[in-house]
Amino acid sequence: MHPFDRYAPFTDLEALNTASDRPLRKSVRVNTLKCSVSDFKGWAKEQGWSLTPVPWWAEGFFIDRTDLTTALGRDIRHLLGHFYMQEAASMLPVALLDPAPGEAILDLCAAPGSKTTQIAARLQGRGVVIANDMQEKRLRVLNDALQRTGATSVVITRKVGQWFSKHLTERFDRVVCDAPCTAQGTARKDATALLYSSQDSIGKAARLQYQLLEAAIHAAKVGGRIVYSTCTLTPEENEGVVLEILNKFSDQLEVIHPKEALGSGLDWDMSAAISDSEIVQKSLNPNPNLHPFLRLWPQTYDTEGFFCAVLKKVKRTREVEPLEMYQRTALPFGRKSTEAVSKIFLEQFGADFRLPGECLIEKGQQLLLSGEDAYGFPLPVTEYASGIPFAKILPDGRFRITNELASLRGHLATSGVMELSQDQLDALLAGKDISVDPSLRGDTILRFRGISLGLGLAKEGTLLNRLPRWVVKLGSRG
Repeated sequence: MHPFDRYAPFTDLEALNTASDRPLRKSVRVNTLKCSVSDFKGWAKEQGWSLTPVPWWAEGFFIDRTDLTTALGRDIRHLLGHFYMQEAASMLPVALLDPAPGEAILDLCAAPGSKTTQIAARLQGRGVVIANDMQEKRLRVLNDALQRTGATSVVITRKVGQWFSKHLTERFDRVVCDAPCTAQGTARKDATALLYSSQDSIGKAARLQYQLLEAAIHAAKVGGRIVYSTCTLTPEENEGVVLEILNKFSDQLEVIHPKEALGSGLDWDMSAAISDSEIVQKSLNPNPNLHPFLRLWPQTYDTEGFFCAVLKKVKRTREVEPLEMYQRTALPFGRKSTEAVSKIFLEQFGADFRLPGECLIEKGQQLLLSGEDAYGFPLPVTEYASGIPFAKILPDGRFRITNELASLRGHLATSGVMELSQDQLDALLAGKDISVDPSLRGDTILRFRGISLGLGLAKEGTLLNRLPRWVVKLGSRG
């Protein structure tokens, strides 16, 4: 028996199977921390890409390419974090969360980082995202994504999600709980997705999802918004989990209609997705109080299968306990020291690269750039990571700008810059050094058609290649 056979009462089974057998459409999200939508559209036109807007996210696009000789992931703007490869359906939770600059946001199950970076782009450096996950490997991937996209407003924590119930009760304006699941909705891109569809696996997932959603609800402030989502199709993990939570917190929670939750001004017809969820709810309870949840079958909008529910916390769900504060692993860089670094970079590059509301913090031999709101957010735990690399402190006390900062803010520099030709760029991406004017000396920000790539070191007529190894490795046309 095929795992999808049980969905015959809810949807057109032939359409579901046909859609799930088709390759998944590629989609991307423009990272507005580094690139404007108009710049991305111009770049896409030059590359011969065809873009179709994602209905629920203004910076999201389905992308079609006729020339497939170079993988989309090797495009230089992707390598530099100007756009992020993200499945269109997975942009929905943050669209429904509707975060705003200055807010405190919790991403309870954050790795590998698509939603965290999506939220960070919307905050534009103001406010804080606490991005939580448990597994070391996934946290490293998450941190890499944050550094590549230039997300200064994020603090990473490593805790089981249930920990937030007690330790950060009523601390967040909005919480997204994109819970671990059986992932049936990803079958279009992962042929093994349906191997974990036993009733035992579904039951275990649903129990964990309930615990995580309850933690998300406790962590939200009264008046705050909670978005619960999965990329699976099973009723037990979707409508079933949310209905059980609503039964427990019947006086403390309200359901927000997804149409009302969207704050971007986008208008799209979600009626099919709402009615599909109502049909599934009826299967769980013959006489249910039907709620407006979103359920995307793969054939609904030609995406992955997905589920979202939007809740509002209207009353306290547990008592708030005093915070037990921990010392941060990165310490504030003093005002005088910060001014000294600013002076050095102003003389070297004509810019100090910091924006209002940002601060420098020191961790080992590295200076990190963080939003003041993010660094100042009280945490009863030692953070895993925060901020993006700003400068390396050299053994002789000098400061060297990082590739991460150069790619994020290099466009602000007015000196110490080299504009590359296509041939020079190709040579650097091939891992080579290049010849330059002998008058060019020291650390140099490299730009191509105004796009800041990273760093080189000019010395005696040669520019030593200091671009990140992963950019060189993946960006090479050879």
